[in-house]
Amino acid sequence: MKTIEQLLYLSQNPYYKFTNDEKVVLDDFLEKKREKHLKNNQNKNSQNFDEHTPVIVRNIIPKTIDRVKQAPEPTDAL
Repeated sequence: MKTIEQLLYLSQNPYYKFTNDEKVVLDDFLEKKREKHLKNNQNKNSQNFDEHTPVIVRNIIPKTIDRVKQAPEPTDAL
């Protein structure tokens, strides 16, 4: 049986035909690798977000109604 490194190298060759056992081993390895990668990405993403992060809001633009001659005063922006 070939090692995973050998199977990965052979998978780059379009003319190599895998046996059924080699396909199963390689697919299993790649699936575990993808799951591990997804799990690591989910952990990183979940750590970045915090509901209590302070936020500074700048450049508040008053709400206006377009194409209306008598628009109400923009009081709800303050």
